[in-house]
Amino acid sequence: MQHTPPPAPLYQRVFGVLYQRIRQGDYPAGKALPTEDRLVAEFSVSKATIRKAVDELIARELVFRRQGKGTFVSADAEEKIGSVFRGSLLDLISGTPSMPVHDVGVEVGACFPASVRVDLGTDRETGTMLWNRRTVGGRVFVYSTHYLAPGIEHFARDPRLRTEGLLSLLHDSGMALEGAEQWVSAQLADTEVARQLETELGAPVLFARRILKSADGPIDVLHSWYRGDLYEWRSRLDIRNDGGVVLAPEKG
Repeated sequence: MQHTPPPAPLYQRVFGVLYQRIRQGDYPAGKALPTEDRLVAEFSVSKATIRKAVDELIARELVFRRQGKGTFVSADAEEKIGSVFRGSLLDLISGTPSMPVHDVGVEVGACFPASVRVDLGTDRETGTMLWNRRTVGGRVFVYSTHYLAPGIEHFARDPRLRTEGLLSLLHDSGMALEGAEQWVSAQLADTEVARQLETELGAPVLFARRILKSADGPIDVLHSWYRGDLYEWRSRLDIRNDGGVVLAPEKG
């Protein structure tokens, strides 16, 4: 049975929408947010919910209250929100190793989820797991976990992991890599993912699952979670002679 995470608290969902509008410029710097009554009517929630959502914006110094006048977007709100990663899904995935490393870790004897054991084709319930977090614009953007097959566990001790990444080390070692399968889906951040990405429980994230294969079979299962609020998909469409559209080739 597929697990469906519980919805985020109502005030967090209202906060998320208001935050998004500030980031997109719908509520520009120096302008007032809609009145409390208008937000109550729009979201069909209580005043207490709206106040709690706005209090969260105030705590992040994105807006401020003026007694008797309303709530206004801070002049440096855009700077506080920070930059986002813009590109195609290929850019997102292939560009991860070049993002600055926030921290890394190794867990020996880590529990391997049932899905990982299936992907690796093993009955071992524990093994070596690598994890890392990388940043965009100084903020944690992606949290990744590598579940290693026994044949490559020794790479967990290589100090170059911090700068080069596992795939680069495997390639440089001369290992015969045959390719990978990858899936990308939308998820809500659970407690662990929210903690690692420094975001709210239930926040939207992109989840990528990759199975890396060598000539001997699967050797690494990678799970990566990307903050949805720090990513913007971008691509280009070409117009065909018949008026149809096609996705333009990725630039090398």
